[in-house]
Amino acid sequence: MTLTYFGRVRFKGRIPGGMVAVGLGTLLAWAIGIAPVGAHPTAPAFHFPVPVVGDLVAAIGGGHLVPYLSVIIAMGLFNVLGSLQNIESAEAAGDSYETRSSLAINGLGSLAAALFGSAFPTTIYIGHPGWKALGARAGYSVLNGAFVTIICVTGTLAWIAWAIPIDAGMAIVLWIGIVIIAQAFQATPREHAPAVVVGLLPGLGAWGALMAKNGLRAAGLGGPAGPFSASLIGEFLKTDTWIHGALSLEQGFLFTSMLLAAAVVGVIERKWFVASAWCAVSALLSATGLMHSYQWTLDDTVLKLSPAWPFAIGYAAMSLLFLTARWTTESGGEHG
Repeated sequence: MTLTYFGRVRFKGRIPGGMVAVGLGTLLAWAIGIAPVGAHPTAPAFHFPVPVVGDLVAAIGGGHLVPYLSVIIAMGLFNVLGSLQNIESAEAAGDSYETRSSLAINGLGSLAAALFGSAFPTTIYIGHPGWKALGARAGYSVLNGAFVTIICVTGTLAWIAWAIPIDAGMAIVLWIGIVIIAQAFQATPREHAPAVVVGLLPGLGAWGALMAKNGLRAAGLGGPAGPFSASLIGEFLKTDTWIHGALSLEQGFLFTSMLLAAAVVGVIERKWFVASAWCAVSALLSATGLMHSYQWTLDDTVLKLSPAWPFAIGYAAMSLLFLTARWTTESGGEHG
């Protein structure tokens, strides 16, 4: 992966670097015993896609819509934001796509998939700059969709999951993450680098919360005998671990990252009203529960659409501070 993706070289015979990485990873997985994964799959068979419109209508009419509306709204917003970010990432790499038509096709794809029983919304493809740098063009997406369709309708997906562990392909996912973060610094003005760093912090906090909860589950908590509860916050504090902050950052961290980064850019450029406005939006989202508000479940913390008042008040105070900065501060030198 490092040789071909970062060094931008090709193997002789034009063998794709990803294929080599996954192939060697799979061989190593079989050699050390982490593959095959799970029970031996049944023989492949063709499964014609069958619409489940009746089941979908029954689920919506059976009282399942309102209880899950908080999840549906939040996930829908996150999906749209993720798609917009990927469109911007492609434009930063030199390819501009019309936003309205891109999101429309994205949404129609999600609706069509739902009518056939899919619980997974589609999104604009991530990692555009990296794939473009490797020579991928429009045909890459077409082949990708065709390949996924074939393995799904033939049942061979189970065989792939059995023979190729996640570990063998994780390097590709890691590479995409590295490329995206690198682009965030490369495609923005140098003076905005602090804003990029600030934008990464909520994601790191969410990752820390995920690791903490996985550690608790590994220790035997998260079940009827030891459910998750607010008492865990006190236990973490005994080791000077402020887990409440990480759990709060986890909820709506995509919003938090964008809004904080935008506010910092406003401060860097001394556009005090812009910075104040972004903090005001952050206060509003916190007051509605789309950011920082969480509730405990048996084995997790999930979004709770109720006001996160401490954060809303904090963002409001930041908004007021930036709004009055032109009268309370003096220039320490020219911008930049």
